[in-house]
Amino acid sequence: MSQLDGLRSALAAATSGVPATVVLGGEAGVGKTRLVTEFAAEAERHGARVVVGQCVNLGGEGLAYAPIAGALRELAGQLGTTALLTAAGPGRAALRSLLPELPRDDADPPVAGTSQGRVFEAVTALLEHVAADRPLVLVLEDLHWADRSTRQLLGFAVRALGTARVLIVGTYRSDEVTRDHPLRILLAELERVRTVHRIDVPRLTEAEVALQLTGLAGAPPAADAVRRIHARSEGVPFFVEQLADLDDGTTLPESLRDLLLIRVEQLSEESQRLVRLLAVGRDSVDHDLLAAVAAVGPDDLDRTLREAVSANVLRVDGEGYAFRHALVREAVHEDLLPGEHARLHALYAGTLERRLESGVPGRAVTAEAAHHWFCAHEHAKSFAASLRAAAEARSLAAYDEAQHHYERALELWDQVPEPETTAGFDHAELLARTAAAANNAGEVERALALVDASLAEARAAASTVEAHRVARLLGFRGTLLSELGLAGATEEVGRALELIPADPPTPRRARLLQKYVSRLMMDGRHDEAIALSAEAAALAHETAETESEFRAYVVLGPCLLHSGRVDEGLEALRTAQRLAGDRPEWLVGYHINMSDSLHLLGRYAEAAEVAREGIDGARAVGLARTLGTMMAGNAAEPLLALGHWEKAERMIMRALELDPPGRHVWQLVGLRSWLELWRGDVEAASRSVAEMRERLAGREPGPQYVLPAARAGAEAALGRGEPGVAWELIRATMDDLRGRHPGYELPLLAAAAWALEARSRDLRGDDGGSGGPARDGLEADAGWLRDRLAPIAAWGPGPVWAPVIEAHLAGLGGPAPEAWQRALDAVESAEGPVHLRPFTGYRLGEAHVLLGDRSAAEEPLRRAAEQADSLGAGLVRRWIDDLVRRARLGLPPSPSGRPGSATGTFPALTEREREVLRLVAAGRSNRQIGEELFISAKTASVHVSNILTKLGVSGRGEAAALAHREHLLDEAAPRPTG
Repeated sequence: MSQLDGLRSALAAATSGVPATVVLGGEAGVGKTRLVTEFAAEAERHGARVVVGQCVNLGGEGLAYAPIAGALRELAGQLGTTALLTAAGPGRAALRSLLPELPRDDADPPVAGTSQGRVFEAVTALLEHVAADRPLVLVLEDLHWADRSTRQLLGFAVRALGTARVLIVGTYRSDEVTRDHPLRILLAELERVRTVHRIDVPRLTEAEVALQLTGLAGAPPAADAVRRIHARSEGVPFFVEQLADLDDGTTLPESLRDLLLIRVEQLSEESQRLVRLLAVGRDSVDHDLLAAVAAVGPDDLDRTLREAVSANVLRVDGEGYAFRHALVREAVHEDLLPGEHARLHALYAGTLERRLESGVPGRAVTAEAAHHWFCAHEHAKSFAASLRAAAEARSLAAYDEAQHHYERALELWDQVPEPETTAGFDHAELLARTAAAANNAGEVERALALVDASLAEARAAASTVEAHRVARLLGFRGTLLSELGLAGATEEVGRALELIPADPPTPRRARLLQKYVSRLMMDGRHDEAIALSAEAAALAHETAETESEFRAYVVLGPCLLHSGRVDEGLEALRTAQRLAGDRPEWLVGYHINMSDSLHLLGRYAEAAEVAREGIDGARAVGLARTLGTMMAGNAAEPLLALGHWEKAERMIMRALELDPPGRHVWQLVGLRSWLELWRGDVEAASRSVAEMRERLAGREPGPQYVLPAARAGAEAALGRGEPGVAWELIRATMDDLRGRHPGYELPLLAAAAWALEARSRDLRGDDGGSGGPARDGLEADAGWLRDRLAPIAAWGPGPVWAPVIEAHLAGLGGPAPEAWQRALDAVESAEGPVHLRPFTGYRLGEAHVLLGDRSAAEEPLRRAAEQADSLGAGLVRRWIDDLVRRARLGLPPSPSGRPGSATGTFPALTEREREVLRLVAAGRSNRQIGEELFISAKTASVHVSNILTKLGVSGRGEAAALAHREHLLDEAAPRPTG
């Protein structure tokens, strides 16, 4: 936190002999006291003395010297009164004027009276004397209530402290300091002093509100609850805490409402009336609208507004006015009488309608009028206005807003006369239009429920509802099922297609045929999709259904790619781009499939650029939360392959913050898992895999999501040292796979080969390298893997992945440095994935070490370490450090260093003896210790004997217990598998 860092810096300066003052400002409830409390506790832990004084609110000028006296009493409690008076020296008589309870000494000279100057000198000298022993932090809370004497003493002390090790921290409520507030003068004076620093405590961001709610509840809150509480609290921590138990949007607690209304009730009756009128408006009301609704003279309006602004109830907001805090508006609005509520809303609605009739443009006016008519219980007027507002919002790709207005129209349908006449369509059509808006807004499950309701009504009125409407709804339902990964999507579109005859050719059939082809692609049925795509494109061209022709080519491209016809596939996508022209809403579909295709082909830089263009396009057409988040995943994936991990992480996390729907979040969570794993946080990666598995449970998302999910799960298992789990997951996934998907299969087969090699090592460790059924099973699995690889080894990035896979398989018979050298050469000559460079370099060095050629291992390991550090690949770097330590190679450790050096636990042991003790505590025999540290069993035995002697223990069990008690095993790096 930057504010806490500012306080730490000021304390560091004071500790070095440069006294400092920090003035901490922020509105009520923003967290000043909590910040100061946390800082004070930290300062005390680091050796500083902290005393706190609290200003007292007496409704006018505060109690004289109240915070100073309070701080001195606390100081007396810490030091004792005798020590305090001794530290005060000649100033103790003046000090007694602040603390009359202090004992008097007969030897003290009589003082006729204590001047203000004596008090100032006495307090300042006391602070200097106390700070000589240890740094002193003086906290003065709520300076907006400080009396004049306290303010003057503070101004004096700031300038007079000299070289004392004193930090003064003063807090104040910025919303209490009006233009004529006396503290404003002091703040202006202090800003001219070099050692004074002003820190403003801002409101919390949405992400910070999420952290606060997590701390309050002990578990991460739902994303929609975070957004709702952040909007209502506007990031004020006190309000966040009050609303934490009301995240369903219910009314405010009475105690909080009373607190919020205190300032409003202190206004004149005229200003209160105006405030109530503003509360009925939206978040901000422009001056002209307010003047028209208020119907008072301009002078009276200005006077009442100025009063409310000066009292910090309202604030100027551009050309209008808004409440200083949204919860104050909410409290005032809830406090309205029922009749007053309806009457004021009707005033706004009528005024806005007159604006529309006079030709004032803007969908905001229509939307606001619909809202006010609804609140005024004028249902017919609200219904008509809501439909107009929805149509306007949809035309501008404002789908969230369109859904909101359609939902209100649905709510009012049964409450208005002749709704079909007003709307121009029936209730089933309104349900369908609401579903379309909800889908585009990212509310896919809500869209499915609306479509189901529309279908039920259409089927119930089959005699009057045309077949093509039912077909359209079935096709839409299939799309939604696919978005959610639910079963039956392709079959539903197929049923829709059956309702539209092939002859004569019609645009409706062209649209449905294109949807059916899309579902085939998602199912991995590429050959069928290729055959029907050509038919769909031809039919769309014949019937002038250009969008369906465009989308047929968008689907045809990836299907051709996966079938091995790469050039034809890319040309089909370029054809789609030409058909889209400059239509941004179409181009988003092109960008999605082209970026994904380029990534799968290993053309990572091109893929990232196309995806970035798509993100901008999705945002421009209002699809940031749906297709925009998919584009973010499509951009992040090639960025990860190129090694731009931080940029990719920002895109992933920002997209997840948008709470994307359905399948879009699966891709993002999988990418997050991959990044967590290769950065070295295996536990976090495993949690993300578990989250993804939970999200996918009971769904049928299709190969393009199933295969990456299997890869994420398998690699996380390998990171945990569970190659058997990884292999079973991959084999089960591949056995269920329909069709070929080389771009997704290649990295998954690499994980499978890695798992096989790790299993082979486990077998060699268990049976000493002998054969048997387990070894035969391993060879059979390797044969299966080679058969899966052969048809796709030359496809796209196959020349990069195939050598890595072959190197793993070569390792089934023992260390294979030649194979790993070929893999490293292939990886380094390619654009990416760059994480394979340190990985293959590490494996090459490890193979040399296992064969006893340590000098040959040093160069590839040194280079791999540099690459891992540059990339942030903590997983590989820890493997390298572990190997270097065990093999005693002359390479430097990672920049972060390693815990447990000889100066730490067990200082009598050498580094090698610490390694041996760690393995003894892990239950290893002398033979196993020798194998792991590349030494003989006899040498390991000698090390164990030396350890027992140095530790003064009787045996291995006692030594192991001691190592566990000192957490020696916690220092060990995670060991690689394979």
